[in-house]
Amino acid sequence: MTSKYIDINGRWGVVLCYNLYRKDVRDMRAYMESFGMEDENIDEALRVLLYHENTGMCVSSFALRMSLVFIGGSSDEGQFWDTVSHELYHVMTAICDYYDVSSGSEDAAWTMGYLVRKTVQQIAPP
Repeated sequence: MTSKYIDINGRWGVVLCYNLYRKDVRDMRAYMESFGMEDENIDEALRVLLYHENTGMCVSSFALRMSLVFIGGSSDEGQFWDTVSHELYHVMTAICDYYDVSSGSEDAAWTMGYLVRKTVQQIAPP
């Protein structure tokens, strides 16, 4: 598993995990537990992420002011980026909810653009 951290001006953090393998289950579980997920939800998430293509997951914690994103295996590079952008949208909406900002606002659009730029700079698709 490859993990990257994206900081949004010290106001929110994103842990982005991709290149997931079955050998990474312990680390994946630890991340999910640290974000408050319960065992049954973790088990289901692991099944989906590790055994189905073109899947992803985002969980956010207002207490941590962070989001955790997993990108499962992809059928091709385009699908990888589709999944990344889908999950980053969930990150953006969590940030907007936390800071009481409209998801249709200029601030939300800036946040989405920032997330995409930082992600593209840090990761290369598998």
